[in-house]
Amino acid sequence: MTSSNPINKITLMHATLAALIVGLILWIVRQEVNLLLMLGVFNLVWIVKWCKTMPDITVMDPVKYVTFNDGHIQFGSTSIPAHKVTRVALETTSEHCYFSLPYNPTTPGNPPGFIFPACKAVEFRRYLQAELGNIHFIH
Repeated sequence: MTSSNPINKITLMHATLAALIVGLILWIVRQEVNLLLMLGVFNLVWIVKWCKTMPDITVMDPVKYVTFNDGHIQFGSTSIPAHKVTRVALETTSEHCYFSLPYNPTTPGNPPGFIFPACKAVEFRRYLQAELGNIHFIH
């Protein structure tokens, strides 16, 4: 799965917990359960279950994951002509590095990308420069 905006599971869990607490308070105060409240609680539980089944999009070795074949940059299910890639986003935190191609979305509003360990960021940056030539890195 490639996505530049992965669902933040912690935020989702906090939102779910807040919605459940509000629903419980409303139920206690009104002492009735209506269909809308039951559907809301069911959907929140379903979303949490769905997020737990999502695969981890962290790539352990980005140099092996991203390949250049026949003039295309390829990773996951994404394949983009390499000559169209002029800007690459690399955002590094203490633990992770976030890679995306914000100017090359494969679907509207969904630029391809992935997460990898921050310790691999320098090596991956050199690899991209060697393969793509003069590209601009967005931080």
